[in-house]
Formats: sequence, C-alpha cells, structure tokens
Amino acid sequence: MFRIIVYIAFILSVLSAAAYAGFTCAKPPSNNQYYLTDFCGSTSACGQVPSCSGTHYFTADAQRFGCSKYLNLCNSSKKCVKAQIYDSGPAMWVEQDAGRAIIDASPTICQLLSGHSSCGWSDKISITATLTSALDGRPLGPFNVTNEEYEDMLVTHEILLEQCEADGVCKVQE
Repeated sequence: MFRIIVYIAFILSVLSAAAYAGFTCAKPPSNNQYYLTDFCGSTSACGQVPSCSGTHYFTADAQRFGCSKYLNLCNSSKKCVKAQIYDSGPAMWVEQDAGRAIIDASPTICQLLSGHSSCGWSDKISITATLTSALDGRPLGPFNVTNEEYEDMLVTHEILLEQCEADGVCKVQE
C-alpha cells in the first residue's frame, strides 16, 4: 500500500510540474508590447523571493527570458524602470483572457509606470518590455529615455534575445 501511495504521489508531482511548464507562455511577442500587472509572492521559480515592501524592482517572466535577467519596462511616455526577473508567470490562461502577453511586476513598478496602486490585466496598462544587461550603465529603478535611446533599447533587446536563445540561457520556446 505504501508503494502505491508513493507511486501516485510521484506521478502527481511529475504531472503538476509538466502542467505548470505548459501553462505559462514562453515566446515574447514580436512587438514587445505587454499589459502590466502587479504581483507579490511568497515563492519564486528563481530561488530568491524579493520583498514586496519598500522600493523593489522585480518581475516575473523567467519562462520567456530566464531567471535573473534584466528588463527595461517603459510606458508610452518613455518613463521606464529597469527590473530583474525573479519568477515565472503569469499563467497562460491569464494571457489568453487578456488577449495580450503580460508582464507581472512588483507593486512599485506598477505605481511608477501607471500611477495606480495596483495593476490588473483588465486595466489594460500597456508597456514595452525589452531585455537589457546588468552592465548597461543604469541601476535598477526608474529612468526616462529620449526617442533615440528608446530605439537603441529595442535594438539591444533583439541582440540580447538572439544571444540568450543561441546560448540556451533563456527559456524561449518556438
């Protein structure tokens, strides 16, 4: 009887891991456009769990870009925030219901880019998300860009995305 229970528990854990992996969208949208949502969790797919109190700049989306990568998140006014990826998500069904890819971000990022204390996909807060480097000269946190700097960020994103796909260090799936 004990063996049967252990076997069933093993099968369920394998199925839940496979289901979780299959229920997050992995391919970044070609236009880099997302809806912004906020989250604060007690667990993290990437290990470290960031604090949700205070000023912290973190996102989910490890399934698209990889754990510990950096993103520049910008609103239409070119107000941006540099953040680090600490988790995966959101669930695929959330993006399907929203009709657009989603970036889950810290409450601090939601407030900086939208002026709201919380962000849900039904708020339709549009942002652009691009990969960046830890060594791009900007610390984590808010910044503004010119149109030229914004265009440079898009080029850098494409280069970094190609590199992480080629090196197998981001989780992009075809």
